[in-house]
Amino acid sequence: MDRVHQTKESLNLVEKNSSKFTSKTGYIRTLDGWRTVAIWAVIYYHSRFFFVGPVDLTRLHNFCNRGVHLFFAISGILICTRLLEEQRLHGSISLKGFYIRRVFRIQPAAIVFLSAVGILGLAGIISETFAPWLSSLLCFRNIYNAANWATSPGDRYTVHFWSLAVEEHFYLALPLLLLIARRRAAHVLGVLAVLFFFWPLASNHLGLSVTPLSDQRTDMVLRFLLIPAFLAVLLSRPTLRAWFTKVTSYGVLILLTIVGILISQIFLNGHATSEVCCIGFPLMVLSTMLHPGSWLGRLLETRLFLFMGRISYSLYLWQQLFFLRSPEYSILRYLQAPPWNVIAVLTCAVLSYYIVEKPLLRIGHRLAPPVTPGRTDLKA
Repeated sequence: MDRVHQTKESLNLVEKNSSKFTSKTGYIRTLDGWRTVAIWAVIYYHSRFFFVGPVDLTRLHNFCNRGVHLFFAISGILICTRLLEEQRLHGSISLKGFYIRRVFRIQPAAIVFLSAVGILGLAGIISETFAPWLSSLLCFRNIYNAANWATSPGDRYTVHFWSLAVEEHFYLALPLLLLIARRRAAHVLGVLAVLFFFWPLASNHLGLSVTPLSDQRTDMVLRFLLIPAFLAVLLSRPTLRAWFTKVTSYGVLILLTIVGILISQIFLNGHATSEVCCIGFPLMVLSTMLHPGSWLGRLLETRLFLFMGRISYSLYLWQQLFFLRSPEYSILRYLQAPPWNVIAVLTCAVLSYYIVEKPLLRIGHRLAPPVTPGRTDLKA
């Protein structure tokens, strides 16, 4: 009887510990903090601000272009985690519900921005040609960029839609992949992550990347989303999650990522930086997710970081208009110089978030309620 009693207690303890890892995650605050880091890295890169007095910040400036890759790491982790939770709780994934929420999350704010660019182009304030504008609207701007040897100066107001196109392609593929793979999702994603990790190197070696913007093709960037998704699948297993939580308890992986980036930048002249960021960024994000009480986790969850993270999508859309100097003389040039560009982009982003993004997010959640509750302010 004592052995039976001990066995029951052990089973109850295992079940109790496992429930910590299988319960709904809800709103992950640190991800908004990381979005703040990502968006201001992108904005700094577009600001062309290279010096502070005698200090040369060129290396830091050029590295901040990696803010887009940090966005990819966040998306890969979050989207895969949400889909796995739905599959675990409901036994399947609602493709209809997922795509409805994605459309209402991404498209409304993007359409408003593209409409503004189109109106400015028609008014002659900026130059914007129809083909790249349409490719941005239809989510194949990265393919359009890769197929052309160069973009015209006016077309750069929508060139940042290449990264949104990559994410949309990933959103289309991942739910289908998880549905087909099911219990073998870790194996399938692991194989794909390894293949696409080395694919850019093979593509360059085989001469398949022949245009300056070939690195924006979905196949060349997909590793920045697949590796985070693969890690999310692994951490959905209680034993691996418990082990990873212990490994990351002292910020070891964050420190190793920073050291790897410094070595690649200083001693390797930027070579291998993509590979380090591809693996290191999702490890950094996951480390703070599992340890929100760390000093970095607390910083990322401060009010300012959370607010900037929430409006980061609108910031990303509108920064292109105000932080890239207009090649032609127009009234827009006055808003493209500091500090007016900062004021302009913050104003447009806040208006976009509260007038467009948030209301449409609520509609999307009403039409297709998510399994994971997420933020309380988005509940219908």
